[in-house]
Amino acid sequence: MFDLEVLGQQIVEELSTLIDQSVLVTDRTGFIIASTDPQRLNTFHEGASISIKSLKQLHMTEEMSKELRGVRPGMVMPIVIEEKAIGVIGITGTPKTVEKYAKLVRKVVELFVTDFLSRQQRERSVRELEYFVSDYFLKELSEIETKKKAKLLGFPIENFCRIAILQGSQYIDKEVVERLRNNQTIHPDLMIVRSGLGQLIFFIPEVEKNHLVLAFEKMELRLKKVYKDFQPIGVGQQGELKASFLQAQTAINISIRQLKIIFEEDLKLELLYYDLSDESIRTFLSRTIKPILEDSELLDTLDIYFNDNGSLQEIADKLFIHKNTLKYRLTKIESLLSMQLSNRAHLAEIYTAYRLYKRI
Repeated sequence: MFDLEVLGQQIVEELSTLIDQSVLVTDRTGFIIASTDPQRLNTFHEGASISIKSLKQLHMTEEMSKELRGVRPGMVMPIVIEEKAIGVIGITGTPKTVEKYAKLVRKVVELFVTDFLSRQQRERSVRELEYFVSDYFLKELSEIETKKKAKLLGFPIENFCRIAILQGSQYIDKEVVERLRNNQTIHPDLMIVRSGLGQLIFFIPEVEKNHLVLAFEKMELRLKKVYKDFQPIGVGQQGELKASFLQAQTAINISIRQLKIIFEEDLKLELLYYDLSDESIRTFLSRTIKPILEDSELLDTLDIYFNDNGSLQEIADKLFIHKNTLKYRLTKIESLLSMQLSNRAHLAEIYTAYRLYKRI
């Protein structure tokens, strides 16, 4: 539905920069909704009412201005969209003066209306595509339904074989999405569809993984400049789209926590960690590393110990402590947990518990 009130004032402001005459716009009932003269707003223009009913351009003479309510000398012309008058544009002045502006006024109005309708159509198409994508992944659409809807939307779903998800740290507006489409180096036929306020779904044709990694890293850098924060990206495997979408969802959950781009096919232990229920994790933690969970110093020590392959001296240097202090902390961990880091079974349990703790 075209709402003239959205554009009325814009049309008046544009025309006022092009011509010296007073300009107004009325709705379909003849009431003025925009005007260069604020005092005329929300008043009735009987000449506009006649123009919209007859669908004719009319000259408002001096005599008519005395007889008709709210009328001044000038010209009124209906604004017609799809053979239906939605309002009237009026110019004040003598018929001879305003006549020369008639074509200009009509052209400006047509440009504004055409642009508005075009943007409205694009936005409607975007929304319809978002609904389709949501239905495709969350509902059981048959292959026939999928192909039919995709064809109607001009969405070549058969050309894609991998899904990636970007979870924005804040609202991603359509201008940013458009820039991503135009500047991305993944593939010329890549499609990006918004899902919710902050999530983007990437439909990716067949692309070499190495190229995909580099392209997403470049995209991440650009986004970080805009939002001053890491934007998590999870990438599913190449293959059937619905399976790839589920994989991308798993990957995005890990990307959010690890603050790096995650390809689901690279996951190993993380697949087990993220498949466990929160209750199971809490139970496991209570039976393993609960005694040190409130000690940030010991947890930091474990973090470096597990993530560094160097000697005890190198680990101590990274913690900015003496080697003997490191040994003391490790001994304290073993004592509190009643486990030995030199025991492979114990080490595996402590490492698994720590990784699950970091998952939460």
